[in-house]
Amino acid sequence: MIDTDIPSDELSDSEGIHTADGVERAIAHPHDSETDFVPTFSPHTRTIVYVVCMVMGIVSYVLTVTTSAIDAPAWLTVACATCTAVPGYVAAAFGVHYDGISIRK
Repeated sequence: MIDTDIPSDELSDSEGIHTADGVERAIAHPHDSETDFVPTFSPHTRTIVYVVCMVMGIVSYVLTVTTSAIDAPAWLTVACATCTAVPGYVAAAFGVHYDGISIRK
């Protein structure tokens, strides 16, 4: 169901999208003055961290599956499985988040 009860002050922004019912919706900007959010790290740094952590996660996952399949010592499999989770926490510490494709963009 589409919400059509949007106050007119939200629609006063010059940027917006028109929905199927003809009502213009306001686009939420990531750096609104109301939130006063300023990222600590630059977008370039966050992109590098995102890519490095993604690669680390994939490599750790493959190593976990491989050590399980070749009957490696249990401690090695557990260490690889633990390293699979670590890159996500590192990326989150840098303020990286996944912003997938959205129909509102």
